[in-house]
Amino acid sequence: MSETKKTAAADPAGKVVDIKDAGKARKELTLEQKFVELRKAVPAIIQKQHSDGVKYKFAKIFDVYQLLAPAMNTFGVNFDVVGEEATRHYDNGDPKYFDSYQQQTRSGPRTVWIYEADLTIRWTNADDPKDQQEITLHALGTNDGGPDKAKGSAWTYCLKYYLFEKFNIDQGEDDPDNYDHGDEPGAPQGGQNRPQSGGNAAGGGNGRPQTGNGQSGSQKAGGGKLSDAQINRLHKKAEAAGMTKEQCNARIREKYGKDNPHDLTRQQYDEICAALDAAKKEDTTNA
Repeated sequence: MSETKKTAAADPAGKVVDIKDAGKARKELTLEQKFVELRKAVPAIIQKQHSDGVKYKFAKIFDVYQLLAPAMNTFGVNFDVVGEEATRHYDNGDPKYFDSYQQQTRSGPRTVWIYEADLTIRWTNADDPKDQQEITLHALGTNDGGPDKAKGSAWTYCLKYYLFEKFNIDQGEDDPDNYDHGDEPGAPQGGQNRPQSGGNAAGGGNGRPQTGNGQSGSQKAGGGKLSDAQINRLHKKAEAAGMTKEQCNARIREKYGKDNPHDLTRQQYDEICAALDAAKKEDTTNA
């Protein structure tokens, strides 16, 4: 006798949860109501140590999809990246998605590639395709493996933290992106963990994340404030770029409307760090 396989998903504790019954009345739900159900289905993710070379634990975007995708299937929600628009351009007007710079490390110089663009994502209610929501996110990532890997890093980092915030997913431990791992062996480059940028990657007014009818994907998971260590790192970058702490804070108020630098989102923090790195690089080049 054949046995019907139940639709199920694993919660963070490893317990199998039957979510088949939860989708029975899904056709009566709006997209916003389905978002609430998805949030209930993925309350938390346990961070993992993904390789022997990386000493700390973190959550990959695949960990998010592993728990979120079954719930999306159950409640009838589709998620697509429908647009990619460069925020910088060459002198002739052509879109400029990539740049590169030389980074000095303990192992010698290496070429770091930078990718930057605005991504438009679309949520669709599968039971009512006209019920949609589009969000514009700013993606910024670096990688020394080539421009293709820089793009992958940017997309992964941007989407992962957007989903963390959108569904208030608890990571269970301190976010490893709050720490500066530097050249620690095995530390992921660019978008997967703590991307750094250079050149003119974060210049101009297009660097600020934009939102449609929903939340920005650049906030820190859980909405916590930046740590003192992160702000100290930011101010050191400002000093290296020829700015005082006060001038840096004034720039933050002007650009982001935040009186306290600790209130910056992770994306805003990465943007201003990248802009300061670019300013320092430009000063060094012109010296």
